[in-house]
Amino acid sequence: MHLPCVVVFVKAPWPGQVKTRLAQAVGQTHAVELYRCFGQDVVATVDRLAADSAIFFTPSDGLDAVKDWLGPGRRYCAQQGQTLGDRMAHAFCESFRWGSPATLILGSDSPDLPSAILQQALEALRSQRTPIGPTEDGGYYTLGFTPETYCSEVFRDMPWSTAEVYALTHQTLQQQSHSITVLPRWTDIDTQDDLWRFYQRHCQTADPALCGHHTLQYLHTHASTLWH
Repeated sequence: MHLPCVVVFVKAPWPGQVKTRLAQAVGQTHAVELYRCFGQDVVATVDRLAADSAIFFTPSDGLDAVKDWLGPGRRYCAQQGQTLGDRMAHAFCESFRWGSPATLILGSDSPDLPSAILQQALEALRSQRTPIGPTEDGGYYTLGFTPETYCSEVFRDMPWSTAEVYALTHQTLQQQSHSITVLPRWTDIDTQDDLWRFYQRHCQTADPALCGHHTLQYLHTHASTLWH
């Protein structure tokens, strides 16, 4: 019996390729190191789930860098397609081809996303419902389908990286008569302000779920240089 699959989308952690808006404020070195922390924390959360996982990376020559970052013993697959929509559609189709009964796709920009929310998404998939998690900036941090509910229309002609993505995706799912589970709204970290709000939210935390959290450890260590 196959487990559901959580697909994590990442980029090779190379200067100038990741967290470019954040890098404008904190510099390339901090931006890359923070991105590495984000990915490690997201993958650690996924590892706690009763699910398989797969890392879909870009660019195609980044495999060694991504493996060095996130570790061996994982399924790695290069993203394929011209647009983000094409690449997500490819990831879903690959996961279903592997035999996954349900697939959840996840970005790497929400390092404090609780495993309980992902559990809620997996439970929705078990009921043939379509989970989607909106972000504060109008996008979404996760989306899931089963082979029976897969809706390729949500990946076509979408104005990616705009504040309309979540609303248009939700509208398309409704038009296709999907039963939708809207997950709690969450925040991506794209800018220095996003990073500050994240730090303020957690800097005094005693939450055991965040013990050993790479992002928080990095922020505690480098706070004086990240905000001066």
